[in-house]
Amino acid sequence: MSKWESVTFEESLSFVKKVKARDYVLYLSLLDVLNRNDQIPLEAYSELSLLFRHHDDLLVELAKFRPLPCPNNVYSHSSIRMLIFLMPFLLLSLLLAFERSH
Repeated sequence: MSKWESVTFEESLSFVKKVKARDYVLYLSLLDVLNRNDQIPLEAYSELSLLFRHHDDLLVELAKFRPLPCPNNVYSHSSIRMLIFLMPFLLLSLLLAFERSH
């Protein structure tokens, strides 16, 4: 099994900007999925995989953000793993919102 490597903020930013440039509706869907608080990380990743199914290159890049598999009972809605999975995207959302306001 390969070692999981964290994704940098720059990689997250690059990915989201690429999605936004390619398909604005897909970008809005990405943000919608990531802003939901009622999903465990693997559910969010699965939903994003479906959204990106017609964009092979983006789907490959999305795989870098895939959370590590854990038994279902390990996750809770306040899971630290969910926070780790979403943090780069949440920071990016704030950055993009800030850019729009200026």
